[in-house]
Amino acid sequence: MSEINWKSKCWVTTIFLVNEGKVLLSFNNNLKTWIPVGGHIDLGENPEEAIIREVREETGFDFEFLPKPKQDGNGLVKVLKPMQVQIEKVPHHGEHINIIFAGKCTRSFEKETTDDNERLKWFSMQELEEMKGKMLENVRESAIKAIGICTAD
Repeated sequence: MSEINWKSKCWVTTIFLVNEGKVLLSFNNNLKTWIPVGGHIDLGENPEEAIIREVREETGFDFEFLPKPKQDGNGLVKVLKPMQVQIEKVPHHGEHINIIFAGKCTRSFEKETTDDNERLKWFSMQELEEMKGKMLENVRESAIKAIGICTAD
């Protein structure tokens, strides 16, 4: 059996949370740019459990995955549909294998920072358009896609 190289590769999960047609992003102090909420998948967690924990820790918000997970009749199989899986090189951190979801807030409140004291901001579609060239393009495009997924529901 082969082993996963945890020293240079990390499994992470992020989510583009949408509420009232706006998407929540966090200003990452290390990367100096806006990214979705999320973090590392801890030992023993699956991606669903990790992102639920990360959202709770970073924002305190309640959310539902979109599209909604499907489960078979006997509860043995649950199918989540991530928006994408992304492999990204992170400065001073090796590679992240990032499982990216979209979700709709079911209850939220105004919060200005994460648990790590990183700024939070709700971006409208217009604000995302105005951020072209001012944030990572894949983040901006995915944020726009998430608004579409969550407002189509």
